[in-house]
Amino acid sequence: DYSRQYLTRNLMKLSKLILTIAIGLFSLVTLESCNQKNNESQQTETVLPIIRKEKLENEAWEMEKKYWAYAQRNDTVNYKKLWHNDFIGRPGNGDEFVNKSMVSNWIPELHSDPNIKFSYKLYRKVTNAIDDVVIVFYDVDAIWADKENNIVEKHSSVMLHTWRKYDDGWVILGGTSADKNENIPND
Repeated sequence: DYSRQYLTRNLMKLSKLILTIAIGLFSLVTLESCNQKNNESQQTETVLPIIRKEKLENEAWEMEKKYWAYAQRNDTVNYKKLWHNDFIGRPGNGDEFVNKSMVSNWIPELHSDPNIKFSYKLYRKVTNAIDDVVIVFYDVDAIWADKENNIVEKHSSVMLHTWRKYDDGWVILGGTSADKNENIPND
C-alpha cells in the first residue's frame, strides 16, 4: 500500500510538472507569434507616421509664417491668438521671461516710425514633430526700409518655438530667441 501511495504521489507530481512545462511552452509559442505579428504591423505602420510627422511639421512652419505676417501688419489681436494661455518664453531682447499677456508688446515698436516700413525674411532650419507637439528652429532677418526701399536697419535672430496642435488649431507653448548679430551692415 505504501509503494502504491508513493507511486501515485510521484505520478501526480510528474503530471503537474509536465502540465506546467506544456503551459510554459504554449505561452512562449503564443508570445513569439504575437511578437512577430506586432513587428509586421510596426513595419507597415512606419510609413504613415513619417507622412503625418512631415505634415505636422509643415503645418507648424505655416503657423510661423502667420506669426510674422501678423507682426508685419501690426495685428496684435490675431497674433495673441497664436499663444497658449499658459505660455512662458524668453525673448532675445532681455533677461526676463514673459507670459501671454506680454507677447505682443514688441510689435507696435516695429511700426513706430511712419517713414520706415518693417519686413522680414524667414530661414527654416529644423522642425521636429513628437506626437501633437512640433519644435521649430529658424532664423529671421528683421528689416526696416525707408520709403525709397533703402534698408535702414537689419537684425538677425535665431528663433525657437514649441507648438501644439489642438482640435481647434495650433498654439505656441514656449519659445525663446536670441540676436545673431547686433546690426548687420546693408548688403
